[in-house]
Amino acid sequence: MSLAFDGLGTASSEPEERWAAVSGGRLRYLVQGKGAPLVLLHGIVASSFSFRLVAPELSREFRLYLPDLRVAGADASLRATATRIVELLDQTGIESACVLGSSHGGAVAMELAAVAPERIRRLILVSPANPFARGYQSVVKFYLSKPGGIFIRLAPFAPVPLWEYAMRRMCGRASRLASDIGFGYRQPLRERGMTSHIRSSLQTFIAEIEALRPKLSSIREIPTLLIWGDCDPVVELDSGRQLQQALGADMVVMPGIGHLPYEENPEEFSRVVLKVLEDRVIG
Repeated sequence: MSLAFDGLGTASSEPEERWAAVSGGRLRYLVQGKGAPLVLLHGIVASSFSFRLVAPELSREFRLYLPDLRVAGADASLRATATRIVELLDQTGIESACVLGSSHGGAVAMELAAVAPERIRRLILVSPANPFARGYQSVVKFYLSKPGGIFIRLAPFAPVPLWEYAMRRMCGRASRLASDIGFGYRQPLRERGMTSHIRSSLQTFIAEIEALRPKLSSIREIPTLLIWGDCDPVVELDSGRQLQQALGADMVVMPGIGHLPYEENPEEFSRVVLKVLEDRVIG
């Protein structure tokens, strides 16, 4: 049975869907759990679904906020996306929160840290797109090409086994993927305007990631943990080492894991996150 979730952050056994009025439209988000606020930001072709395997454990200690970052028809830039997260925090009465961002969501988290550092208590970046990475750029350029545009438009209608194959290609040798992964990542893209939002985001993505470089010195003031898989085929681990130095961050490397550690080994991922946050959320 699902329990009610009140404004004070009392327990909820299941996530509750809510909506926030933000710049450019309405932002869907889930809330779950109790305790200090923890905001989870997903990757570019993902959704709040990404964190379904770790949310039950994390929500035992934290009140989770899981926004779906795409807003159909809205500005898809990093700055605009970060601004919508600030608006979400304002509407939910959150002065500051721990923020976890994965891949593109990690870049959004860094932009958020640059424009509103007072809103972030601690930052956890999971193999984020970053100014030191180069491998992802060829993928972005493909999706911006004519064939890539056709691929994006057809992706929401691709068979589930094809999605499962694509997800496996992002993972490492030690990954253990849930059976719902293909369907769960595909379905949100079937909503009106979602693929257009992704393509719009990609138009300026490489330039926006490079624009993060001079902002890293200010982000350095925020306690930061990097989580990376040593088999990540999307955002290379070497770039993570450079980002670690630039941010003065701690880093956990998960052996045998690729780009999606919360999918590949959710138990270990949750343990790492809870360990680093357990005594840093008060005050």
